Amino acid sequence: MKNKVIYPVSIIDIGSNSVRLMTDYQTHSEKFIITTRLAQDMQNGVLNKASMERTVNAIKEFVHKATLNGSKSLFAFATAAVRNSVNSKEFIDVVKEQTGVLISVVSGEVEAELAGLGALNENGAVVDIGGASTEIIIKQNGQTVYSVSYPVGAVNLRAKGLNATQTQEYLSGLIKGVKIAFKGDFVAIGGTSLTLTAMSLGLTEYDNKKTHGAFVSKEELEKLSLKLNSLSPKLITKNYPYAKSRADVIGGGSLILLAVLGAFNQNGFYASESDNLEGYLKYLTYEKP
Repeated sequence: MKNKVIYPVSIIDIGSNSVRLMTDYQTHSEKFIITTRLAQDMQNGVLNKASMERTVNAIKEFVHKATLNGSKSLFAFATAAVRNSVNSKEFIDVVKEQTGVLISVVSGEVEAELAGLGALNENGAVVDIGGASTEIIIKQNGQTVYSVSYPVGAVNLRAKGLNATQTQEYLSGLIKGVKIAFKGDFVAIGGTSLTLTAMSLGLTEYDNKKTHGAFVSKEELEKLSLKLNSLSPKLITKNYPYAKSRADVIGGGSLILLAVLGAFNQNGFYASESDNLEGYLKYLTYEKP
């Protein structure tokens, strides 16, 4: 066993767009999210002071919530924004000093593995669009046959200041598919994909019972993407109140997902509410060969 996990266990995911908490009681689990935009306004790979402060405050809140939840063990991991920053040690040290939490910074390869552990069983593929990176993993008979991490997510894509056409050209040059025939579903996880799923279902309020397992065709996503990339963040929020925290990046996020579906020759995706938080818990406890 990789780590000693005592239940209830809480896990904090420090992403490029948001900080999330999952508390697992073995019989059930619950999740919470705070949007902090850690990857926002990065200059020359340096995490912005205000972004770091927002993120540290969110971690503090979640540490407190984990205590109230009766958690016996707590783990935290960080993804692209932290691993790609030149001042990551400064951020990690501040978090340790102010919250007592020691952050594990996962590589792109491990991040893809977490997505696979959380959303897949024996067979299939999963895409995880984050704030500053996009991971894809394909598994067959429980074994990873393909894994990749692209350095683009919904937040850092917006920072490039490209229009929709330029974005599509950039993504088509970056995201390359592979001719791997695989059994199983093509699954999408993460806030971007789940928000797009809720939109495609016509939901006025977010409902994870409806989004989990829902199928969104590439054709439906293309129509939705065209609409989103023609609307202002204000109008997107008006039409989809649950998208408020990502209204300015969801259009670009839809283009990333379309680029992935095209590159991997998929006609759509299945949405999953089970993601890298569940994957990290499995990663902590399973025996690696």
